[in-house]
Amino acid sequence: MVRGFYEAASGALSQLRNFNVMANNVANLGTTGYKAETLVGSSFAEHLVARIGGGDISPSRNIGGGSFFTTNITEYYNFDQGSMESTGNELDMAINGPGFFMVSSESLGDVLTRNGQFDVDSEMNLVLPGVGLVLDDGGSPITLESSSILVDQYGMISVGGEEVAQIGVYAVEDMDSLYNAGRGMFQSEEEPDAAPAGTYQVLQNVIEKSNVNMAVEMSRVMAGQNMYNACSQVVKMYDQLNEALVTQIGRVSS
Repeated sequence: MVRGFYEAASGALSQLRNFNVMANNVANLGTTGYKAETLVGSSFAEHLVARIGGGDISPSRNIGGGSFFTTNITEYYNFDQGSMESTGNELDMAINGPGFFMVSSESLGDVLTRNGQFDVDSEMNLVLPGVGLVLDDGGSPITLESSSILVDQYGMISVGGEEVAQIGVYAVEDMDSLYNAGRGMFQSEEEPDAAPAGTYQVLQNVIEKSNVNMAVEMSRVMAGQNMYNACSQVVKMYDQLNEALVTQIGRVSS
């Protein structure tokens, strides 16, 4: 009976963690380039459950397998491309296809992002506000003479008809190596390389919107709420049974 109590409690805790992830997805519905997150759940190894009593331990009395607990073991990120939105801002950029912009952050180091809502700082460096310096295809910061620029499909930036830099578009071979660095930024366990030419286009005056699907998130919330309520009810039932058992044993012993 104690085992069932912990099984139900672990299920409720797993749903609470799922709620936190879903709430974060909904909160970032309007965050440029944000990628939806999902927790992947797993149960512990199964154990053979057998009938007890009568001294018969033959295989014919086996009930079957069962797992004791469930847990959230890892995060899964949906890297599907979000919809594109025209902004009319010359410094806004988006990647059509696979790949990431790379930004040098003082607190995080080099991070990858699909957020191309760029600006220029006081020294005319191309920056992602609140994060850091946008890097070119060689991993160096991009300095502009003017905020009036033209960007072609390859990411080449021109000012006054003169090419000044090519914005870096980077890729990783194993997408599972990416982990969340916060604020829609990612870092990789492997060294990012330049994305292969022809696999992407850089779009100017455009941003990529979050790929969070509100309908999907709400359906997950409702399903999770039902699961959480069911687990909570089972916990209450076990608690009541334990209380009754303790009370009855106390009466018998007295």
